[in-house]
Amino acid sequence: MSDSFKNKKLAAVIASTVALQAAGAMAYELEEVTVTATKRATSLQETPLAISAFDEDTLVENHVTNIFDLRGMAPSLQIRSNGDHGVPLIFIRGQGTIDQTEAGDGGVAFYTDGVFAARAQGATALMYDMERVEVLRGPQGTLFGRNSTAGAVSLITAKPEDEFAGSISATLGERNRRELRFMLNTPINDQWAVRFAGVTDQQDGETEFAEGNPFAGEDEYGTKDLSSFRASSMFRPTDNLEWFLSYEYFANKGTGDVPSTDFEDRVNDATAPGSIDLETDTIRTRLDYTFANDMMLSYIGGFTDMSQSQLYGNQYQGDTRNTVSSGHSATSHEIQLKNSDDSRFRWTAGLYAFEEENDIRFDMLHGSWGFTPQDQEVTLSSFQQADRSTESRSAYVQGTLDLTDTWRATAGLRYTDDTRQDQGGRSIDCTYAHGPGPIEIDFANRDEIVADGGQGCYYRQINDMKDEWSNTTYLARLEKDINEDVMVFLSYATGWKSGVLQDGQDASPTNTNENPDIAGNSELVQQPEENSSLELGIKSTLLDNRMTLNANLFLMDYTDMQVTSAIINPETGESRLAKTNAGSATIQGLEFTMNYAVTENGILSVTGSVLDATYDEYDGQETNFNSDAGLNWNSCAIGPGAGTTCENDLWDFSGNTLPNAPELTLNISYKHDISLDNGAILTPRIRMTYQSETYLTYENRGDRPAGTYGPDDPGEKDFDVQEAYAKFDASLTYNSADDSWSAELYGNNLTNEGIKQELFIGGVETAYTWAPSREAGLRFAYRF
Repeated sequence: MSDSFKNKKLAAVIASTVALQAAGAMAYELEEVTVTATKRATSLQETPLAISAFDEDTLVENHVTNIFDLRGMAPSLQIRSNGDHGVPLIFIRGQGTIDQTEAGDGGVAFYTDGVFAARAQGATALMYDMERVEVLRGPQGTLFGRNSTAGAVSLITAKPEDEFAGSISATLGERNRRELRFMLNTPINDQWAVRFAGVTDQQDGETEFAEGNPFAGEDEYGTKDLSSFRASSMFRPTDNLEWFLSYEYFANKGTGDVPSTDFEDRVNDATAPGSIDLETDTIRTRLDYTFANDMMLSYIGGFTDMSQSQLYGNQYQGDTRNTVSSGHSATSHEIQLKNSDDSRFRWTAGLYAFEEENDIRFDMLHGSWGFTPQDQEVTLSSFQQADRSTESRSAYVQGTLDLTDTWRATAGLRYTDDTRQDQGGRSIDCTYAHGPGPIEIDFANRDEIVADGGQGCYYRQINDMKDEWSNTTYLARLEKDINEDVMVFLSYATGWKSGVLQDGQDASPTNTNENPDIAGNSELVQQPEENSSLELGIKSTLLDNRMTLNANLFLMDYTDMQVTSAIINPETGESRLAKTNAGSATIQGLEFTMNYAVTENGILSVTGSVLDATYDEYDGQETNFNSDAGLNWNSCAIGPGAGTTCENDLWDFSGNTLPNAPELTLNISYKHDISLDNGAILTPRIRMTYQSETYLTYENRGDRPAGTYGPDDPGEKDFDVQEAYAKFDASLTYNSADDSWSAELYGNNLTNEGIKQELFIGGVETAYTWAPSREAGLRFAYRF
């Protein structure tokens, strides 16, 4: 029986079960959910978008403490971790990016309180004291600011209120898990309230150093040490003026993670201990003024300053990698004007400006254990981007007209102009002898070091370049109320993501500032990505408000889809991120969400997707699977389909499935409140997340033949595939009669499923970074 048939049969069984349960309906109601995805407060069931929304209670009961914990909660949402950096890699409907560098842009945009977060590192910010989280699927090219070809994740923090309140919670779990959260809300007077919230989350890692490794005794790789604090203010001096202001600090002091070949026995013969030192300061603000005719003028602004240093050594990359320093600052401004929600024609218009500046020095030391004996030479590669910047300007307008009492039409457009520039970017290679200890080359005046030649240094790349792109994206939508409980919509939307700069072409040792070899740099720019999406959706509230059932069919076409892959040089073993554009791709599928009040005290939730994501045209490199032993599997002469699938060192990947695009995903959860004689409530809850097999890379190699990496290579099954799995989580919560305190016993990944996140080729066996293994714990919360 094929996997495709099994998946379809399983989906049919789930749908039949839901239908049978609905037939026994009784009169209990679900709570209404409000969202702001259309820049107006609307009921989720009246919002004609493919959107999932989770309030604070839902986030808490699903143990959502950061962005990674949203895995499986929304249809078509996939979240992997870039292990060494601890950065989330987000995919919606198979589209996203694995590029976590200062030069990368995701296809899924992140917003907190309406402010765009440009760097993926900021998306790891701990989710605490939230009002809700909204996940929007498909291109968001009109109302949202930047690069939302795949979708957007919008975090809305809890706002200060006019009543005194507070809470504190503590979690203890396996692997020395310690988490502490607090919130304090207090009014200053009738017009002003402030709120303070914070969290610290620590846990030992799971990846140990190999026996005999000189760094044994250091913190395990995968060690988590996250903390954040937020102070916010809400000021309402008059009935028509409201000013929100918040400051947030976030720190990551963990280790990152490195791969291993065994999920249950994670070992890496690392060339350096892991260390991350990342700090982010963010200011967000929103000022709303409502005129007498209910027209509202808003300013939404944000500023972020991030600094990071990092050290790690991965056995399977064979070198030590050190982010000596990295800085990121971003500023965004948005002016928005919209008319009354009660108007027959409701419109929203705005202007948006975004700027970011990045600098980084990133060293790669090629040598065992981070050093070599004094009489040997070692190669140092230093990547230095002094000023890599982005400027984006856009203007947008969108409006909805009530054609009749039951018909509505929406149209919108956005014009965007983006400029990227690299000034002073250099890639430097040095070959020199040194002993144990840190690298002592002073790059303060790198031109003199290169000119002197005493350390064998030369400019391998001179990265100066600049490019500019502009585009107009559109939205057209038609809605129809079938009755007061059922609404259908048909929409067509386009998305656009601007181009990306790459490091310059390889240069000769004579490359200098006076005679820079940058003529070919413009050819390396990754061109903009465009897509369009046709979507048919239904929102329904059934069984006297006991059930909500939403579904949408979609067809997305991509042109010049941006693709990033880890490319390994077969001669040097050096790994780099290569960026290119796939000619075209098609993504189509079905997504659905159901919430059902089975009884007065029990709620069943089912979400899922059926997805078909395929490259239509894509000629790309495949050196990621080269041999260290001289047998080049990428060779046109001996590779798979030799002589037909490879031409001019490029492979034809058309027909391949996009990575991170499983054909079927299902998330089923059930919770039931049991009232006790003392007035307290006991709530058992279980959740199952199922995912069919999915590729980790665009090559779709599946099984690796024996002998690929030399005569001792026995081959490997499904080496670039995450096999199908079902993950189970459960909890039991006791909530006091006066709702002042609660205690919860939980277990995550109860069957200890090994879930792959990243793939590394090493020797004759593939290594992976892994999602967390089974964890049990206890959480106590007190509210006042």
